[in-house]
Amino acid sequence: MDNVSTSTPLSDRDSTQIAELISVNGRTFKLIIDQVRIDSIVSDLADKINSDYAGKQIIFLIVLKGSIFFSADLLRKITGDCRVETIRAKSYGTEMKSSGNVELDMTCSDVSGKHVIIIEDIVDSSRTLKKVSQKLKEQNPASLEIVSFLSKPTERVTDIEVKYVGMEIPNSFVIGYGLDFAECGRQYPDIYALHEE
Repeated sequence: MDNVSTSTPLSDRDSTQIAELISVNGRTFKLIIDQVRIDSIVSDLADKINSDYAGKQIIFLIVLKGSIFFSADLLRKITGDCRVETIRAKSYGTEMKSSGNVELDMTCSDVSGKHVIIIEDIVDSSRTLKKVSQKLKEQNPASLEIVSFLSKPTERVTDIEVKYVGMEIPNSFVIGYGLDFAECGRQYPDIYALHEE
């Protein structure tokens, strides 16, 4: 069964071919951030990190699965020495709202005395990042920061600080650019918000 549909091809697109509306798992989503804007945001974030960490090695910790596209784009723009680790976290399941229960698979190498930046796709409730940060702080890193492509500040339920934020958005469910709805829709190069008619 095909859970994802669009009226416009995703390959060989120009600006007139970007789908304004897409359907994923029976729900309609509307374009809010296109690929050009995404690239500009990622470049700005990389410039800030490159400036702040000049001469330092960074361990980037990618939160899977949602951050795969963002992290790939960001890391290609990092000019200094870095290492890459991954963790897997899940709190949505098949719903559009976080369950509040964070499943975490974290087997990264020792970060003691290292500069660590967690790469996240979106920060909403921040439960996932709070749990990851607490685990990492037990290892006494030299520094620990977070970079997130998107942020929903009105959804925060913890006091987590996110140093590098690409864009703040209202409380809308979004997909594309790695973000999913019940594991579908990650592959879109643009970002779409739930469209309620």
